[in-house]
Amino acid sequence: MTPRSLLTTILLTASSVAVLPETVHAATPAYDTVAHVELERFMGPWYVQGHTPMVIDDHASNQIETYTLNADGSIGTTFTFERDGHKFALHPVGTVADTTTNAHWKMQFVWPFSSDYLIVRLAADYSVTVVSVPDKSLIWIMSRSAHMPETEYHAIVSELATAGYPIAKINRVQQD
Repeated sequence: MTPRSLLTTILLTASSVAVLPETVHAATPAYDTVAHVELERFMGPWYVQGHTPMVIDDHASNQIETYTLNADGSIGTTFTFERDGHKFALHPVGTVADTTTNAHWKMQFVWPFSSDYLIVRLAADYSVTVVSVPDKSLIWIMSRSAHMPETEYHAIVSELATAGYPIAKINRVQQD
């Protein structure tokens, strides 16, 4: 896949995800998230350890999601990954949808559409997190370090299965 065709696929996927009925809301409903996220502590790089792949990141390695808190309160995001021998970077913009918990964000890949992203697990030391969407169909298991021990990874996946997440769809991400 050429970089240009991948970019086209990314834009089409992002716009289709953005308009799913469960991601478009007139009001912000309550979601199952962590109780509170200290935004400043959450900022920085997160290495994707496992995820439910979409067209844009299927078979991609070295996935890193980096967050930066902007002066206007928005969250600058850089998602980098490697696929088919090429390096890619996406730059969606996040906004905090629930300022009580800071755990429900709106991510905008393509204007004017945004998608709900939920921080559903977060280690007390901010070393590991799990991000999902309201219907649990997409999952990102992320850590602060490039490598996560298999026992820790499998414990997280097992806990997600108990909570009703579709773990059969989760792929482990190669981090070099």
